[in-house]
Amino acid sequence: MKKSQRMQILIDLAKRKEDAAAQQLARDKAKVNYDEQKLNELKEYAKQYESERNLLGLSAYLTTNYQHFVDRVQQAIVQQEGAVGRSEQQAEMSMRRWSQARSKTKSMDWLKEKNVKAELAVEAKQEQRQSDEFAMRRFLDASR
Repeated sequence: MKKSQRMQILIDLAKRKEDAAAQQLARDKAKVNYDEQKLNELKEYAKQYESERNLLGLSAYLTTNYQHFVDRVQQAIVQQEGAVGRSEQQAEMSMRRWSQARSKTKSMDWLKEKNVKAELAVEAKQEQRQSDEFAMRRFLDASR
């Protein structure tokens, strides 16, 4: 088996790893989008309740309960911001893994192509040598 053929096996394995890293990256980016959407919904929800509180004439007791509710929504926002940050970090790590896998695959492809060119050059030399030998034999046979 030629070196370039052996390299192709390694390239195929590297490509599978690269594809797996790309799929993980896509899942992580989708998670970031989902978490950001959830955060935006929570912020919109808090904003809506805050504006409604100002419009409603609530008693002191209801205002306190209302404020506790708004505070819990704010806590949920803080937690969701943390979730977004963690999702973004995970996506960034996945991006680095994919980038490294892609780089490795490209390097292996380049090395394989280099080996293919070297193999073709060796084959061309062998063919030329065989052709030269054949021509020399015909010449020697013709001169006898």
